[in-house]
Amino acid sequence: MIEPISDMPAGTVGFRVTGELTDADYGDVLAPALKAAASNGEVRLLLVGAEGFDLGSLKARFEAARKDPELDLGHSKDWRRVGVVAEANFFVRRLFPSLTTVLPVELKLFDPGDEGEARSWVAA
Repeated sequence: MIEPISDMPAGTVGFRVTGELTDADYGDVLAPALKAAASNGEVRLLLVGAEGFDLGSLKARFEAARKDPELDLGHSKDWRRVGVVAEANFFVRRLFPSLTTVLPVELKLFDPGDEGEARSWVAA
């Protein structure tokens, strides 16, 4: 399940994600928000993982966003920053930087207690 975060800094979008990011979440919520963000300049996105958040599902969703012809977000000019706030074990932390091969963007993983820092970083 994905829910918008209403009090994001200007020029950014944010979502709380519980469990796995599904096709419906992507198509109904995330893709339209990414398209709107790109039409206003560049994507500055914050994802906050809540209970049961599957960090591994992000790579497939961002690959879909990058290749989606309706979104047209496959260029580095479309993206600025993506911050992810989530629990992550050592293995995930080692592999997280490989997401930059999928997303032409600055990407940073934050610990659950650092959501405020993540918001500031995404907006900078």
